[in-house]
Amino acid sequence: MFVTRNLNKKIFFYIFGMNMLFFSVVFFFSGLCSYFFEDDNLPFILSFVFTFFIGSFLAYRNRNYTSLISKKDGRLLIGLLWVVMPMFGALPYLISGFSFTDSLFESYSGFTTTGASVIKDLSVMPKGLLLYRSLTQWLGGLGFAVFIIMFLKTLRNGANNLFNAEFNSIEKEKDSPHILSTVYKIFTIYFTLTLFCFLLLLRGDMTWFEALCHSLSTISTGGFSVSNGNIGTYDSYSQFIIILFMFLSGISYFLFLFVFKAKWKKFFKDEQLRFYVLIIFFFALIFFFYHLFFQNFDLFSAIKVSLFYVVSIVSSTGFDLQVNGLGMLPTIIFIFLMFIGGCSASSSTGLKIVRVIVLLRYIPVSLKRIFHPRAIIPVRYNGKALRDESVRLIFGFFFLFLLLFIAGAFLLSIFGNGFIASLSLSAAAISNMGPIMGSIAQGFEYADLNLVSKYVLIVLMLIGRLEIYAFFALFSKSVWSRN
Repeated sequence: MFVTRNLNKKIFFYIFGMNMLFFSVVFFFSGLCSYFFEDDNLPFILSFVFTFFIGSFLAYRNRNYTSLISKKDGRLLIGLLWVVMPMFGALPYLISGFSFTDSLFESYSGFTTTGASVIKDLSVMPKGLLLYRSLTQWLGGLGFAVFIIMFLKTLRNGANNLFNAEFNSIEKEKDSPHILSTVYKIFTIYFTLTLFCFLLLLRGDMTWFEALCHSLSTISTGGFSVSNGNIGTYDSYSQFIIILFMFLSGISYFLFLFVFKAKWKKFFKDEQLRFYVLIIFFFALIFFFYHLFFQNFDLFSAIKVSLFYVVSIVSSTGFDLQVNGLGMLPTIIFIFLMFIGGCSASSSTGLKIVRVIVLLRYIPVSLKRIFHPRAIIPVRYNGKALRDESVRLIFGFFFLFLLLFIAGAFLLSIFGNGFIASLSLSAAAISNMGPIMGSIAQGFEYADLNLVSKYVLIVLMLIGRLEIYAFFALFSKSVWSRN
């Protein structure tokens, strides 16, 4: 049984209140969109009123908070935010007539940037609700901690603990001694990428509304679309723009900081970036030859389809072209690529490439240690020797990731889903990519899943976005204990 410790409750409730107020702003703008398109904006009015008053009460009642946040408190706070806030984010869906389960599913799918949707026909959905779906992904792609740090400038060392709880990475480094400066720069990168994506998509065949929603979903590597045909609805220009920005969104924010400081050598020599590019090039080349010679695609289509799907999956965006007849080979590789994910400290999810690199580097090191047991042979990343503790954490993460994937597939199969479907659904949920399931299983709809399967996927989506350790920290006795 957990022992309740003396938590800094005031700052907990204050931050929850501020997040509720931030949600009310999102509801307000979504409601304005509904009003502009002459749709029903009652769900957003009611959601705005509820979150505004609850948020104001919590923020005002706990305004005299103590700014100290320990490492334990930081992990606990981020974990609780990711569990609780999407529940409030489900309000517009619930008021719009969605069932309770479907409302939670759509909300968690949005905030975790999974992109799985229970909506069968997007063409009949209110524009405000479609914009709101994309906004939830944009917020979730950056993470709650970034917005907390930006708006609460009095956190002092607590900001570091919140930042570290949100961005778990062995190669993470602050751009400056002040974490607030680093957070502002990351937000600037995120916003700038979104703006450029929006402006470039406007030059294609998308309306301003479609360009806005897809830019929000692309930069967050979320995958929500406003069209039933997903990205396959639009022309090749729009598809290549989305390929470009999916690729950029899978790169670590800290590498973009090197670009801003003109540290080009450090940028291009980064092992994670080079491995990221290599994976995309290698598998895109395999798909290209497969589609060209075995699927009878023309040259241009083979290039576009191969590049689109590989970048979509490796970046964990999950956008789909809904191409018929992809074949069995791409489907098998899709499931494999889902586990890899993009770069660490990006909006991508999955194992993350930095962990894959360390796991691969450990193989020759372990073989050498067998024949030279007394030798000190470290695992190196970017030319630096890693501590054994860091390597063990990565192995633990990898083991838990596979274990949860298998457990998820097992639960989905015993609750009435086919074996291949269960494997694919589990991999897609824990890797936070949903729309791609349309190409893996033709005619598949998340709305057709039974109640229990949806809740299993909600838990997997949450675990995937929190990167496992933060999720299990919520159930750790050491986190809740007084020591």
